[in-house]
This record gives sequence, C-alpha cells and structure tokens, in this order.
Amino acid sequence: MERLSERLKELRKKKGLTQEDMAREINVSLSTVQRWEKKGGEPTRLARRELQRLFRREGINLNS
Repeated sequence: MERLSERLKELRKKKGLTQEDMAREINVSLSTVQRWEKKGGEPTRLARRELQRLFRREGINLNS
C-alpha cells in the first residue's frame, strides 16, 4: 500500500500545485506540507478534511 506521504505528493502534482499552493489552499504552512511529503508527520484531522475537500473538487480521492 502506498504511503500517505507519497500519495499526497502524487495528488498535489496531478492537480498542478506546488507545495506552497497546496499549503495556501488548505491553510497550513509550507513547512507542514514539506514535512508530510518527507514522511515526517501526518495531517491532523482538520487538515485531512481540508485535503479531502481540495482533492475532491477535482474528482480525486485521498484514500485511493
């Protein structure tokens, strides 16, 4: 199974966002997004909700 860090990076790139763009879209810091993608942490429940909202807009599911 793919790790969350890899999935987030893949989805972000598929949507054409930079790490900074994604951070701004979900209201977190750039360093937070960088940490998630480098396997240094996982999104909080609130951040996961915002990520789901962001990616569902484009028909992308965070869990698949």
